Amino acid sequence: EFGTVISYDVKALYHTLANHGVEVRFSDLHDIRQAAFLLDPLRRDRSLAGLVGGEFETTKDEVGAMRQVYGWQTQAFEEKPKVLDIAKRFDFPLIYHLFRMEHYGIKLDCDLLKVMSKELGDEHAKLEQEMYSLVGYEFNIASPTQLSEVLFTKLQLPTVGIKKGKTGYSTGQKELDKLRGQNPIIELIERTRELAKLKNTYVDTLPEQVDEHSRLHTTFNQDVAATGRLSSTTPNLQNIPIRTDLGRRIREAFVPEKGNVFVSADYSQFELRLAAVLAGDTELIEDFNGNVDIHTKTASEVYGIPMERVTKNQRRDAKVINFGVLYGMSPHGLAAATGMTFIDAKKFIDQYFELRKPIRKFIDDTLEKAKNEGYVETFHGRRRPTPDVNSSNFMVREGAKRAAANMPIQGTEADLMKLAMIQVDEKMGDLGTQVLQIHDSILVECPEKNAEKISEILKETMEAIAPELGIKLQVDVHTGKNWGEV
Repeated sequence: EFGTVISYDVKALYHTLANHGVEVRFSDLHDIRQAAFLLDPLRRDRSLAGLVGGEFETTKDEVGAMRQVYGWQTQAFEEKPKVLDIAKRFDFPLIYHLFRMEHYGIKLDCDLLKVMSKELGDEHAKLEQEMYSLVGYEFNIASPTQLSEVLFTKLQLPTVGIKKGKTGYSTGQKELDKLRGQNPIIELIERTRELAKLKNTYVDTLPEQVDEHSRLHTTFNQDVAATGRLSSTTPNLQNIPIRTDLGRRIREAFVPEKGNVFVSADYSQFELRLAAVLAGDTELIEDFNGNVDIHTKTASEVYGIPMERVTKNQRRDAKVINFGVLYGMSPHGLAAATGMTFIDAKKFIDQYFELRKPIRKFIDDTLEKAKNEGYVETFHGRRRPTPDVNSSNFMVREGAKRAAANMPIQGTEADLMKLAMIQVDEKMGDLGTQVLQIHDSILVECPEKNAEKISEILKETMEAIAPELGIKLQVDVHTGKNWGEV
C-alpha cells in the first residue's frame, strides 16, 4: 500500500507501469499538473519547469522541484478548500479511469473506412465536374483566390456585405452563408468541403493511428478546457460530426470486439436542467420533475398558445433558444439558426427572458461576480478566473462574458460526468469497460450477455449522481453493434 503518491503526471506514470506489466491504482495521490490547472486554469506554462521557475540538471533535481511545487500547491489549496475538494473527489480519482480507457482503446474497422474513402473520393470528383460545367472551366476549389474569382468575377455573385482581403473577396463559411440560394455552386462548394474535411481528418488518417490489434488509443485531457470538461486528442474523438449522415457513417467504423456490443448512456437536456437548479428557477425545476416537454411548453408560453397547438417549427425555435440562451445567443444568432427575422428574434428573446426571469438574473449575477470577484464557479466549487470581462477590447470582453455566463453550467455538467464515470466503473467491475466519454454521454463496451445489466447500471448510476440538486435527471440508454447505432 502506497502513502500519498506525488507525481507531475500520474496518468503517464500509470501508462509507464502498465507497459512494464505493473497494474496499480493509487488510492491517495496528488497530481501536480492537474493541481496547477485547478488552481489557475488560465496559466499558460504549467510544465514542471514553468511551475518551479527553472530547468533541472538531474532526476534528483526534478524530485526536489516536485516537492517544492507540492508544498506551494498544498498551501494554495488550504486557501481554496472547495477547489481542494474538487481535486480529491473528481479530478484526481478520475485519472485512473482515464488511463484505463486510453489503455484499452476502441476498435476500428479499417476496411470499412477504406471503402468509404474511395466513395468520398469518387463523389468529390463528381461534384468538382459539376462545378466545372457550371462555371465553364476547371479551377482549384481549394484555392481561395481562384474560388473568389469564380464566384465574384465569373459568376458575378453579389459582393454586398462580403468581407474583402488582400487577395480578393473572402470565401469562408460565414460569407458562403450570405450567398446561399444565389447559385447552386454554393451548395456544391459546401458539400465538397465537407467531403474533403471528413476524408482528410478522419477517414484516411484514423486507420494510420491504430495499434497492431486495430485499436485506436486517444488521449483524454482534464487540463485543457477551462470549464473542466474533458477533451480528447491524437485523435480527437469528441468532434466527429454526428448531425450529418457522413459523420454517422464514420462512427459506424468504431466497433466492439467479436461477441461484444456498445452501450451508450446520454443525459437528456442536462445543461438546461442544471441551469434551472443554478438559477433557482422553481417553475422550470417543477416542469422537469413532472416530465413536461420543456420545448413545447416554452413555445406555448412565448407564442401565447395552448401546448397542444404548438407546431413542429415553433417547438424547434423554442429548442434553439432554450439551449442557445445558455451560451449568450444574440437575436442575430437566433435569426440565423431559425430563419426568423431579426425583429422577431429580438422579440422572442425578450419574451423568453420575461418568462425565465430567474435565468436572466442568474446570468446577470454571474457576470457581476466575474467583474467584481474575478472568477466564476460551478455548483461544487470548480473555479475559472475571468480577467477578460473587464478588457477594453469589445470583442475580447463579449467573448469573455459569454464564457463566464456559461462556465457554471457547463462546468457543473463536467463535474457530474466525472463523478458518474468513477461510479459507473466501480459498479460495473468486470462486466464492461468504458471506452469513450463525449461531453454528456458515456460509451461502454461489454459482452452481449451483460448488455442489459450494464444498461441498468448506467441509467441508475447517472440519474442518481446528484441528489443534492433536487432535480430529476434523465438518461437515455441505447445498445448497438457499432458506435453509429447507439
